[in-house]
Amino acid sequence: PAGQEKRYAAEVEVLSARSRAVVREPVETLLVGSSIFRLWSSAATDLRDADLVNHGFGGSRTWELVEYVEELVVDFSPEVVVCYCGSNDVNAGASAAAIARRVEIFMKTVEDALPGVGIVYVAINRAPQKRDRWAIVDEANQRIEKACRKGPNRVFVDVNEGLFDARDSPRTELYLEDGLHFRPAAYREVFGPAVRNAIERVRASSRG
Repeated sequence: PAGQEKRYAAEVEVLSARSRAVVREPVETLLVGSSIFRLWSSAATDLRDADLVNHGFGGSRTWELVEYVEELVVDFSPEVVVCYCGSNDVNAGASAAAIARRVEIFMKTVEDALPGVGIVYVAINRAPQKRDRWAIVDEANQRIEKACRKGPNRVFVDVNEGLFDARDSPRTELYLEDGLHFRPAAYREVFGPAVRNAIERVRASSRG
């Protein structure tokens, strides 16, 4: 949006340069998004992909995902892009419609630049810290899931089922004290299996 400060230019430059120095081509799977992915230090293990590229950055919002799509995604020509972003938009007061619109712009930009690419979007998590804004989270996820149905190589994965218990309460043991970010068990038990399955599905659809 107009007037937004570009907070992460330096971090993005360092991240992309570091990856260019070490990645093997072609890149099969690339993660991009906010701190939920940035803090997923065990992603390569949990997703069983030793060559995984993780470009989670800062406390990024969806407009920043669009802003840096070339440097963080397109320049690496991945086969599958896994995205998590939107949590910080909710905290900043963005509407569900605005969040979903920017996610769709991101997906379309990636698809236009990389024909045949697979995209996995991981649902915004219904964190305890956002309890009073779960309605916005739910609406944003519904809109993004609908957007994912528009593309043959897009998969929406809802991790929230695994983050809630049988009483429909958040599994607080999976969260850090801030009620927003995750402990390693959440990535190992919830994100890993769900995202692996989604990657397999999108690869199958990409192969036709």
